[in-house]
Amino acid sequence: MKKAFTLAEVLITLGIIGVVAVLVLPPFIRGIKDKDYATARKKALATIGQGVRIITINSGIGDAADAQDFVENHLKKQIKIIKTCDNDNLRKCGIETRTDKIKNLNGTSITMPTTLHTLVDYIYFGETTKTDTPSYGFVMTNGYAVNLFYNPNCMPDDPNANHWGQDRVCVNAIYDMNGLAGPNQVGQDIGFVTVLYPDVASVAYAPDVVENNATNSSTFDNAPQACINQNPDYTLPNRDELLVMYYNQKIIGGLYYSWPSSEATPELGWYQNFFNGNRERRPKSDFYVVRCLRR
Repeated sequence: MKKAFTLAEVLITLGIIGVVAVLVLPPFIRGIKDKDYATARKKALATIGQGVRIITINSGIGDAADAQDFVENHLKKQIKIIKTCDNDNLRKCGIETRTDKIKNLNGTSITMPTTLHTLVDYIYFGETTKTDTPSYGFVMTNGYAVNLFYNPNCMPDDPNANHWGQDRVCVNAIYDMNGLAGPNQVGQDIGFVTVLYPDVASVAYAPDVVENNATNSSTFDNAPQACINQNPDYTLPNRDELLVMYYNQKIIGGLYYSWPSSEATPELGWYQNFFNGNRERRPKSDFYVVRCLRR
């Protein structure tokens, strides 16, 4: 007599396989997506960041009148762009601008910013930034759709004084790896690259920001450990990375005040005011939010 599985045994086995799949596959898929996003972030940083760097070396960072002029007459000479779109036709370049059709890092539905004012609510506190400046769209050869913001009046940092951080941002580019296709989620197919007024140490940043705060209340000295406690692979942003996070706060979501890893004096630490953009020195004993990065 031949032995065979009964229908009940087959169904139980399939059920067990299904339960295991539910437990195992989502983390596996998330791991693949995280790797894809990390690769895309590095590509965007290398391409856009290096293109703007060369423009800067040639002393052309402030020569364009607006984002359209910068892309068409400066950036196109440094990176390969297959299509451009003005501010009224960004969707033709794969940039989703319909109301509440993208999600920020916290999963909140938002609308893609198209002017500096809609990118950063309180950017008008700055001295050199024109808040009504429109963005400009283009598509790179790898298919990434890019929404670029430009400040022709960006200025150098003053490490010895409080000042408006937004005035130091020259270029901010929000990219989408697959255009109008889903999920239109920051941290999955949407990211950003920000170029600050150049100095010897840094030009471009594309921080991989962690979704949730490590803590909403920490001193300067305890802030690095708060990141480690959240995840051993996490680290505290430096002062410029935190400025970039401020500039893209709508895209990130959930930021107010935060400590960076940068020390101003033995008694004072730098912190970023996410309400008005000011970069300030505060006593290290003060308590502020800690948001971490992956590196």
